[in-house]
Amino acid sequence: MKRPDLSLVVAVRNQLSHNQLFLESLEAHRRIPGELIVVDNSSADGSTELYRRHGAVVISTGGNLCYPESMNLGFQRTTGQFVCFVNNDVYFGAGWDEAMVEAMERHDLDVACPSGMEKMLTPGITEYVFSRWDVLKRAEGTVRDVEHLRQMVRSMYGHWGQFCHEIRRAFYGQLVPGIVGSCVVVRRAIMHSLGGWDPRVQSADWDLYLTVRERVERRRHGRPPMVVGWAYVHHFIRATVKGGRVPFTCRHPRLAVEEKWGRAAVQRMWSDPEQVADRPRLFRAPVAFLRRRAARTLAKGRRAMVLARTRLVGPPGPEELLAFLRAEAAKMASVGAPAAAGRPQ
Repeated sequence: MKRPDLSLVVAVRNQLSHNQLFLESLEAHRRIPGELIVVDNSSADGSTELYRRHGAVVISTGGNLCYPESMNLGFQRTTGQFVCFVNNDVYFGAGWDEAMVEAMERHDLDVACPSGMEKMLTPGITEYVFSRWDVLKRAEGTVRDVEHLRQMVRSMYGHWGQFCHEIRRAFYGQLVPGIVGSCVVVRRAIMHSLGGWDPRVQSADWDLYLTVRERVERRRHGRPPMVVGWAYVHHFIRATVKGGRVPFTCRHPRLAVEEKWGRAAVQRMWSDPEQVADRPRLFRAPVAFLRRRAARTLAKGRRAMVLARTRLVGPPGPEELLAFLRAEAAKMASVGAPAAAGRPQ
């Protein structure tokens, strides 16, 4: 059987340091062959030349297209059986691509994402990892250059290969419904059948999740987009915003997710019902809602305290992160969390 290939589509506008690290991690940790399609929205800092030197196919838009339109333009040039739509401010985990294709073929998934700090297997793991990054990012301040980005990754995870190995060992075979918009892998045939991304909806990951979820419900076959617990990709988060937004040059209409789908449909189909639930008035709120709100408030307080400590004495060591992941994996195993056979050691 022919080995599947994986095309990558990334849109860029400047951010040379992030583009350097993107290519560095891709070339170091990619195991499945395939092309890299770069949609360049008028970069002027050497990023275009950087990607060309590394063999990427560069499509110059001559303007600044929105995310879904950029992805559609890149998708037209892909040839891979699987297509990864990815942000340029990510750092790829070791073997992330093999894990993604393995999960999609084994579990018959049309759309899947690696885990990352924005969405992991449980809310508790997500909160812990995201909070750790939030504290480190605030302590580090403005990104200076590519070496500063490398140092941020080391401060967060320690030895990157060891961290990725621990993620694979701890969470192999485990999936959770959801989507992580910074890195989305889609079967090429499915993306064709969907007609690509809807350029009107800028919350493109939400729109794709709802589109596939509705398709599954209508056909009573397949599965919604899933997060693959044993693949991991780090996302620096909001690098485009920090780099300074410029107006889009595409002129199509724009819709919010709820304008397209309706609030009731979003609440029924979204992977995290609590995230889209109506918020009751406090004096009428059920006890469960009040408990969740109190937990979020406490989490923010803990995050502020850790930030203060980090600025005084330095960040907690990466070994604390590994210890936390091992403890969470043990908890999940104790309550019978599903796992595939052949868990790696």
